[in-house]
Amino acid sequence: MPTPSEFRQALASKEFILTAELDPPKGADLSVVQEKISALKGKVQGVVVSDNHSARMRMAPLGLCRALLDQGLEPILTLTGRDRNRLALQSDLLAAASLGIQNVLAVTGDHTSWGDHPQAKPVYDLDSLQLLGALNALNLGQDLSGNPLEGAAPLFTVGAVVPLTANPLQPVIMKFRKKAAQGVDFFMSHPLFDLNNAGPFFEQTREIKTPLLATVCLLKWEQVAGYLPGNIPGLFLPEGMLEQFKSWGEGAYESKAWEFARKLIEAIKKDGRFRGVHLMLQGEEIRVGELV
Repeated sequence: MPTPSEFRQALASKEFILTAELDPPKGADLSVVQEKISALKGKVQGVVVSDNHSARMRMAPLGLCRALLDQGLEPILTLTGRDRNRLALQSDLLAAASLGIQNVLAVTGDHTSWGDHPQAKPVYDLDSLQLLGALNALNLGQDLSGNPLEGAAPLFTVGAVVPLTANPLQPVIMKFRKKAAQGVDFFMSHPLFDLNNAGPFFEQTREIKTPLLATVCLLKWEQVAGYLPGNIPGLFLPEGMLEQFKSWGEGAYESKAWEFARKLIEAIKKDGRFRGVHLMLQGEEIRVGELV
């Protein structure tokens, strides 16, 4: 059996975990993200490598994940059901295991109509819940059809996503429980801006003890200025918070947004309901040292 990943070991410890998201380049040259990789080293316990985030075409995450491993960082491979059928998804997972990539974040994926290839046909053979089932099967040494794998089974540390402040909330809670029942090793929230808004979710899910990381997202001014409910996939921005962000004005927004993020991270650390923070810096990863 493979040695548990460093990220799995961190989850099993009592330390407060920090992860960050990193997009692969829109090209074949990994050197364009080297400065960001260097900035993240020693600052986070895991780097979530996106998989055609927001349905925008980029390098497949396997390449960047392997490069992170080579430089001493712990990759968390995002795998979306949008772009591949169950054959390709399982094949990619086996390739990941062969490269030493052991951490996987399973997501359904934003529809192609949101991205830069809106004419692309989405697959969605497996949604996130079914993808979790495939990961469990591989960890048990078999594929989704029950056929045995050759050699040692992989040891994937499996993660899923949950929108803590979605409205309506009940469908989210039902799916969260189903994902937890699949033996998920960790959850990551959608971007969270006010801890009070997560109260109703926690009140109804107290029985689930799976480690949960709160996502802190540094929104750009353009996203705030143009925000409308539902116009950015996965983003639920409370009306009061939107008004606060807009009141800063374009000139002061950047500095105030970073200060807001710093205070939110400290609040999450003190809150007690979260095992860590996941940072979405949206291209500003070289500045991660200003937050952690």
